[in-house]
Amino acid sequence: MSQPAGTAGRERAPRFSLGARFSPRGQQVLLSYLILLVVYGGCIAVSREFLSWGTMRLQLVQATFIGLVAIGETFAILIGQIDLSVPWTITLSAILGTNLAALHGQQWIAFAVVIAIGVAVGLLNTLGVFILRVHSLIWTLGVNLMLQGVALIYTNAAAPTTHVPALARFLALGNVGGMPMAFLVWAFFAALAILALGRLPFGRYVYAIGNRQPAALLSGVRLGRVHALVFILSALGAAFVGLMLSGYSSQAYLGMGNDYLLPPIAAVVIGGTRLSGGDGGYVGSIAGALTVVLLQAMLITLNVSEGARQVIFGAILLALASLFLKRGR
Repeated sequence: MSQPAGTAGRERAPRFSLGARFSPRGQQVLLSYLILLVVYGGCIAVSREFLSWGTMRLQLVQATFIGLVAIGETFAILIGQIDLSVPWTITLSAILGTNLAALHGQQWIAFAVVIAIGVAVGLLNTLGVFILRVHSLIWTLGVNLMLQGVALIYTNAAAPTTHVPALARFLALGNVGGMPMAFLVWAFFAALAILALGRLPFGRYVYAIGNRQPAALLSGVRLGRVHALVFILSALGAAFVGLMLSGYSSQAYLGMGNDYLLPPIAAVVIGGTRLSGGDGGYVGSIAGALTVVLLQAMLITLNVSEGARQVIFGAILLALASLFLKRGR
């Protein structure tokens, strides 16, 4: 059957469609990187210093701390949970790790403390969230307050030391081939996280639990084991960041983790991971971490006061979160 004149060409002509070229998850990731480019363009418009390697290096190191914490938060949010015990896991790990390493003169003790605190906090969160069925927001926030109390009790007996393990200092401030060591550490663990979610059974179990937990249980997924692994990985990431932060600032001090409560979660949301779980991934969280750091740096460069900076930063993050939530629906 012949087609009307003038319509055949239009029907055969290809049309650009983002949805036709990318999956919904791919569209979310693409949007997160487009947002990153826009924010970086805004930073350059504010100051040309953002084009210099020195400034870029500083932003990469700052993003590393948020990005490492965001690995655990991505896992937790993908299973429909959240981890708010991060700030004082960071602080307690830094204070205990540096103090005990200085006391015994062995830097490996600091890394043993990181592992011990990470496993202990992860199991404690699993106990409350999975076994006792307390909402993760309430339980992990309560655990965060408990860790704060432990840190305060400990520092009343032993003041934090300024003797930081040399390896922690190198991981935070060192350079390898002109690249900051901190960023290389982030790249290594980011690759492992992406591999775990995309290629390993662990990733399939995480997405299955986040989508439909009863169906995942009927499919043979060991829910308790996956929850425990997710919360342990989240706590280990926070504890390790605590040790790196002590190397970055050459000291450990009370409250050093307070700035890492919401920015990692914001990074995960900007990266396109759905807060209800089951959809998203760490590739987008990388862009989210860089976006959060650049937003903070741009506001500081504009000499915005601390209070106004918090208001503007919060409003921008809420707007970005709303954008992704609308796209998710």
